[in-house]
Amino acid sequence: MRLQLPADPVAPSVARTQVRRWLTALSWPASQLDVILLAVSEAVSNAAEHAYRDRAPGMIELSGRVEITPGGQRGVSLTIRDHGHWRPPPREDDGHRRGIPLMRACMDSVTIGPSADNRAGTEVVLRSRAIPAANG
Repeated sequence: MRLQLPADPVAPSVARTQVRRWLTALSWPASQLDVILLAVSEAVSNAAEHAYRDRAPGMIELSGRVEITPGGQRGVSLTIRDHGHWRPPPREDDGHRRGIPLMRACMDSVTIGPSADNRAGTEVVLRSRAIPAANG
């Protein structure tokens, strides 16, 4: 799955709709679907709100793929990338930043860093908890 979204207030809603459609087509269990959508929404919201703070809004890229574990289970890996300014997560809790802990509570792993190709921007990789293989 691949999406390109403008970094605007509507981006999280569009991302949720498209990821829901993709995961539903993969027969993803509803219990996992909602937590994945929450994490994706938060990552896209962060990119829309923070990445282009001192410049014109750019694009947010979202890509997803299914990963099969050695035991035959499956999970999804979702990458959310912007082309704005890389800003490391704050080290101290200022009482407002709940998005990263929320993403971590929803997903098996969350990786946040500068873009992998060393260009401007931030890359967030969300990996879901493993679920049983698809039937049939």
